[in-house]
Amino acid sequence: MLDRAPPEPPPHPPRLTGLRGTLSALRNFGLVSLGTPAAGDYDSFIAGDGQVVPVYVLGKGPPLVLVHGVGCSHRDWMPVARRLARHHCVLAWDARGHGSCRPVRGSITLGRLATDLAEMLDHFGLQRSVLVGHSMGALTLMQYLHSYGTQRVAAVALVDQSPRIVTDDGWRLGLFGGCSATMLSGLIAGARQDLAETLLNEVGAIGGAWLRRQLSVEAPLGRMLRRRLGSIDIRPLLDLAESMAVADFRASLSRLDAPLLVVLGARSPHYAGLPLDAWYRDTVKHAQVSVYPRAGHSPHVSEPLRFARELERFLEDHA
Repeated sequence: MLDRAPPEPPPHPPRLTGLRGTLSALRNFGLVSLGTPAAGDYDSFIAGDGQVVPVYVLGKGPPLVLVHGVGCSHRDWMPVARRLARHHCVLAWDARGHGSCRPVRGSITLGRLATDLAEMLDHFGLQRSVLVGHSMGALTLMQYLHSYGTQRVAAVALVDQSPRIVTDDGWRLGLFGGCSATMLSGLIAGARQDLAETLLNEVGAIGGAWLRRQLSVEAPLGRMLRRRLGSIDIRPLLDLAESMAVADFRASLSRLDAPLLVVLGARSPHYAGLPLDAWYRDTVKHAQVSVYPRAGHSPHVSEPLRFARELERFLEDHA
């Protein structure tokens, strides 16, 4: 049993991110241009459907794979990756539709991303890897474990992610403790109908009155962004959102036979106040769960030194 009840769900879910996070996500999705990213030390592999997937590789030693979240890229892992590369060969990709992995071939789903991960392990000849995933990346790992098992997995780390993001009367540990499938499908449908207005309303609401005026239909910036966003095929990313909305990995995690580290942010806008830590301890008896009191949804970004040290100690304990 969980040791405390989740709070009542909010009448309207809070926004997923602040202004800086929203603009960063738009850039990583390729929806707006905020400067040209510097060229990285990339390798790459070609997935089975022909998609070229860039992978940032650094260090030598046992392989450790870092999988980023929605609206992020390999860059979000770099402060952690540089520390881990002292003892590991670290691989961090840009998932389909993110960072430099564009244009996108076909649809994006968790199943497709899990297949990409399996094909990446094949390409680099990785037989026993540590898999670390944040947010969507954690769901990608859950899908991989469900589909492919743990034969090639040395250990798993999941960062600030519920195994099921939508909620109902029997499950209140999804987004905000109260984001139903109907609510989420409505947001996705709105974005399919009018991406520009959905995104610009989000950014304007975060940025205040001045920014709302700049993003209005009458303002030059607002007109330019509407033209730019109107030319982009957002369907692959919305397919990904729908895939995440129907995913449910509670049962498969209960059977996990690999070492598991779970890292949660106590101030996460997604899961703060929810007893997700208790659920993991209760469901995966061998799991090590670490809650960062001052961290939000990305503990590895806000506290990279602590994250890298704890991950290294965890791996030493399970060597």
